[in-house]
Amino acid sequence: MSLFSRRSGKKDEQKAQGGKEPSEKVEAAARGATMEASSEQVFGLKFIFESGESKTFTSLPILIGRSEQNQIVLGDKSVSATHARVYYDDRVRGICIVDTDSLNGLYINDQPTSRNTLQDGAKIRLGNINLVFRDTGYIHPGSE
Repeated sequence: MSLFSRRSGKKDEQKAQGGKEPSEKVEAAARGATMEASSEQVFGLKFIFESGESKTFTSLPILIGRSEQNQIVLGDKSVSATHARVYYDDRVRGICIVDTDSLNGLYINDQPTSRNTLQDGAKIRLGNINLVFRDTGYIHPGSE
């Protein structure tokens, strides 16, 4: 996987829903991601965290979990070391997510699942962490 430039800027000073401080649970892993810092459009697969922070990817697969080896690192004990994997599936011709035998499961739009196709706007829950998936114009199917 090639390295992509990382944009960083001011953290969102607005508190997350319910008056909580911006998520301390989310640690940004820079490999293959672009940190959103401006309103300019970035094409790719975007994951939006409860804190308002987002990460955009232009290549697959994307691993999500607690381990620093993942592209999305979630520092919450309810999340497994490698909780889920996002990939392109030729059979369904779409972006999919699979639970990698996590302890606390994977939910898409509040429904438990072990494997699912990700549609734009899908709500993803891994343990106690919620993300929103946005497809902002993925560049190339089958980049795995």
